[in-house]
Amino acid sequence: MNGKAGIFYHDIHMGGSYVADYTGAVCAPEFARAAMAAFAKHLRRMHWANLHLDNLYMSSGRLRSFLENLEDKQLTMRTLSRVNAVDNVDNAKCPSVDLPETWDAYLEQKLGTNMRQKLRRFLRKVDGSEEFRITLADAATIKRDIGILLDFWKNRWGPRKGNRLSGILNTNRRVLNDAFADGSLFLPVLWHRDRPLGALATFIDPVKKTYFFNMAGRDESAEIVPPGLVLHAYSIRHAIANGYRTYDFLRGDEAYKYTFGASDKLITCKVVQTRTRRNLGDRLDPRTLSGIFSEANKNHEKGQTAEAENAYRQILDADPAHALTLYALGQLLADKGDHQAAAAAFEKLLVVVPHLAKGWVRLGNALQALDNHADATDAFRKALEIQPDIQSARDGLGISMVKLSQTCIAATTPRPGGVVRVTAPPLLGKAKPPTLPLVVGRQPADVAASSLKQSVAIIDPAHCNSGTLPAHPLNRRAGPTLL
Repeated sequence: MNGKAGIFYHDIHMGGSYVADYTGAVCAPEFARAAMAAFAKHLRRMHWANLHLDNLYMSSGRLRSFLENLEDKQLTMRTLSRVNAVDNVDNAKCPSVDLPETWDAYLEQKLGTNMRQKLRRFLRKVDGSEEFRITLADAATIKRDIGILLDFWKNRWGPRKGNRLSGILNTNRRVLNDAFADGSLFLPVLWHRDRPLGALATFIDPVKKTYFFNMAGRDESAEIVPPGLVLHAYSIRHAIANGYRTYDFLRGDEAYKYTFGASDKLITCKVVQTRTRRNLGDRLDPRTLSGIFSEANKNHEKGQTAEAENAYRQILDADPAHALTLYALGQLLADKGDHQAAAAAFEKLLVVVPHLAKGWVRLGNALQALDNHADATDAFRKALEIQPDIQSARDGLGISMVKLSQTCIAATTPRPGGVVRVTAPPLLGKAKPPTLPLVVGRQPADVAASSLKQSVAIIDPAHCNSGTLPAHPLNRRAGPTLL
């Protein structure tokens, strides 16, 4: 929501954003460019204010077809920097290694002399040791191994993540468990005797023959062997042995990744925005209305009525028959004294849900506030037909009948000039009789007397006791004009 204007708008994000390192589109290669152009045109017909294109990784042809068809005079587009302020790591750079067919070829072709010697030395130390071992997560150990990994990761990165830490850990735990369940998680753990030294999680793509390194954690106090170096080397060797062709370090140009022979791929990060910062078409997407109503209702309950009213009206622009919103808007308008608009909202509501007793009560209350007691009695009567035990409808009906009885009174002797002087009979229920006489407008005495004679029937005790009030021209303002 735009806090200053109190206007809701929509953001669209790529699927998997903020969890997946890469986002993109899946389409048949022969139709890829046409599909991306059509997708962009469809987006321009939707209702949104911000389109977040984070971590796009696709061919230049697909990307160009997509971005060119998002160009519009209503929109702006800008490229986002993904360089961390803390450590200057550029997360738009994604180092990866093209793997040769053998481990020895990898050592010779991809690594410098010093790195090649390190990998050979440390892997020999682990492979031939009785003190060190590497285990792979299986059904019996997956919970333990994910716990080890996340605990190490938390100890290293937790302070930097602040309030986001809990959410990040929960998300990664869920993602890692899901990946293990479908067979796409490779999770080796390095041990020194019974002490874990480090763990590394990698997603496996058998179609693209790629290992995607996801996250690692290590015991920061371990000095016996470098856990990260050993586990990456072990994983690369495992990938080559199983016929995989790429080891992808994913986002971030940390220096250590290039020591394994990696080179950069680039991803695209852009945001497309409307110039007005309001939704295209200035409308809400119907699929979001229930969530927006919930937020608007919270504002209403907190007394932020201007924001709530703006949101209610936005919802009704998208769906004029949204019953919850019609009721809430009517209630808000009545509370601020705009009874005419409140009555209109409740009337629209009752077209949508005609059997809502409390809606009829609310309409009756609004009409009562407008001194339209004839229509108010109709509304209260309707509520009682639907729900006979609703006390607020009984109370409202009684009040409006009292008000009507003040105009439906017995005639007395005509005054000179054709004015009829009338006095009010005892009023209904506990209401007090008026202290002043009422005067019917200047009409010939016989016409006024005739109308008043009809009025007497309206306040017949039989009608009052039965709780009904017959329709009469006075009720519809068709009788004599009151002075």
